[in-house]
Amino acid sequence: MEPPPEKEESFLSQLKYYTTLTLGTTACVSSFVFMFMIPWVLDPSISTLMANFDPDPVVCKTVRSDHEMGTKNCTWSSCKHGCTRDIFECDQIYVNYMLVPMADFEGQDIDDDDELWVGRGLPIFINIKACGYPPATNCTVFSYNYAPEGSIFPCYYSRADPDLVITNYDWNKEVQYIIMALLIPNMLCGISLGVVSYWWYPGCQKRRCQYQLPPDQEDASCNMENEDDDDDDLDEEDCEAGRDLSREDNEMMDKKNRSHEEEKDRDTSINMPEEKV
Repeated sequence: MEPPPEKEESFLSQLKYYTTLTLGTTACVSSFVFMFMIPWVLDPSISTLMANFDPDPVVCKTVRSDHEMGTKNCTWSSCKHGCTRDIFECDQIYVNYMLVPMADFEGQDIDDDDELWVGRGLPIFINIKACGYPPATNCTVFSYNYAPEGSIFPCYYSRADPDLVITNYDWNKEVQYIIMALLIPNMLCGISLGVVSYWWYPGCQKRRCQYQLPPDQEDASCNMENEDDDDDDLDEEDCEAGRDLSREDNEMMDKKNRSHEEEKDRDTSINMPEEKV
């Protein structure tokens, strides 16, 4: 036994309602996620690409490291957890670097010749913002690896600003972060809004001959409807009826005009007198 049409209609309306609610929530959440990604992902990645770091790591050597306490002494830090919070304890690490790939010096001793070191006494950072969030950023491990004086390790210097040196850099990852931050939330928001607009916006629905139009416009409106939906039999019948009515009205108007003209001709005719023989 088939279910009643009312129950089926009710189920479809409920499904449409909850689907619309889900899509609307997805669009709102996606827009907020995109706003939060601007300072956390897009800004650091774009700044890193604009700094134009050398993709090949060069040789770096720690020449000094300070462990400071207090907000006045911690005006900057080589690494900190959280990019928005104030820091009361920090590690400030200074390095020298030379314009030689690290691969050429692996396993070899490096002479303390000042001519080899292009950058001297420069602060080094974990990334361009010098901050991050666990587990990607661990400042304790960073200080253990780079703070001891005399440590040799690979680093990356900026070709746009040679005084900027960082320890972690990958051009492919930065581009991937930018693409994901732009595409994923914007695509989810756009698709959700598009589906909701198609379902609920009246302009996206099919229009039929449902309005009372003057006889001279009814034929044209029905013709436009036939171009949009040729397979709808009800629309074709309405349009045919509109054509018949318009033709009858035109014929009636023509008859009235003709009778009016004939009466006018009879009234204005002049009777000429007959000539006498």
